[in-house]
Amino acid sequence: MKKLLTTNNLFLLTIFSMPLYLVRMNIFGLPLNVFELLAILAIVFSFFKERKKLPEIFFGLPKLLLISMALVLFGVLLSILFNDNYRAGMGIFKSWFLIPILFSFLLYVVLSSKENIEKVFLSIYLSIAAVGFIGIVYKILGIVTYDGRLEAFYSSPNYLAIYLSSGVFFGFYFLVKSFFEKAYSKKIFAHLFLVLIVLAALYFTYSYGAWLAVFLALFCTILVVAPQKKFLFSGLFFIVAATAFIFQFNTSKFSELVNFSQRSSFASRIMIWDASLLMIKQNPVFGIGPSNFQNYYLALQKYFPPYLDWAVPQPHNVFLAFWLQTGFLGLIGFLLLLFFVFKTLFKIVKNKKDAFLAAPLLGFFLYTVLHGLIDTTYWKNDFSFLFWINVFLLIYINTKL
Repeated sequence: MKKLLTTNNLFLLTIFSMPLYLVRMNIFGLPLNVFELLAILAIVFSFFKERKKLPEIFFGLPKLLLISMALVLFGVLLSILFNDNYRAGMGIFKSWFLIPILFSFLLYVVLSSKENIEKVFLSIYLSIAAVGFIGIVYKILGIVTYDGRLEAFYSSPNYLAIYLSSGVFFGFYFLVKSFFEKAYSKKIFAHLFLVLIVLAALYFTYSYGAWLAVFLALFCTILVVAPQKKFLFSGLFFIVAATAFIFQFNTSKFSELVNFSQRSSFASRIMIWDASLLMIKQNPVFGIGPSNFQNYYLALQKYFPPYLDWAVPQPHNVFLAFWLQTGFLGLIGFLLLLFFVFKTLFKIVKNKKDAFLAAPLLGFFLYTVLHGLIDTTYWKNDFSFLFWINVFLLIYINTKL
């Protein structure tokens, strides 16, 4: 029993429980959710256990990482300070920045081996597979949006797609690993089943942006990590991607998109991006603050034709989102952070020693950027945690293994 009640297992349980951020509560007037409560417990327990060595470990982190984190955190705080809606803004700062960074740093502190890394991968993978399974149940029961898209218990199909997409990279890691190790057939089929569950649920979201970003990220990851297999996997991914879109040929969504309809989802995004750029023009330094996009977006309606979408909480672009909600300082910090991440990833791949272990992280960050061009990938409770967890896993692989 004592072996189960460990700090490492608390971190793994918390990671598996990421979707529980949707179960909200209020403790002594502080708005929280089940997932955040578990994350805070993991932070507190690990802090008291490791407190003596924390300053040395923290200031031993790569300087570029520390600088980029400081810019992002100061950027979002300044953006909150110079804009209204302080309560909502500080809630976002707590849930999407402060707690994820603290949790991920302390996870980095308690990690001790490659096996620990793989356990974190597995917790992420199983969490997403569980969501995929629940999503399939929703689909079977016919619980979908008015236009037939799967959203399960998330607030939109795109939010579900963003979480599911992350699982594809970790799922393929374990599937390929089981083949390499010539694992017994039950293990291979178990991983294949879970990957197919995630892919099926992702398909039924009909989130074309997520589909394309996943396929491109997988292809680029294979090209970098296993270039000798590029032609085989290129053909395979082309067939899978083509098959997915073939089944969409007769849908109204696909027809509107390929025919450049003025009422397509892409046309709506162009409107949103135009409005976002005007917001940046009016507020270039400090942005508009977190949680204020919807109000600013509606206020700018008079400068544009009638919007195609009126309920728009985010600008459908991760870089615009950082500029608007963390100011220019936060955007620079985010760009520096991405530079650090990809520089570190390619260093690991070049050395080849831990290239395979880093492969799902490369896929994840490529996906974050690719899908982030047309959607707001970071700005969710679960994805912000995933983002920072993977940043610190990357540092551990680069410096400790």
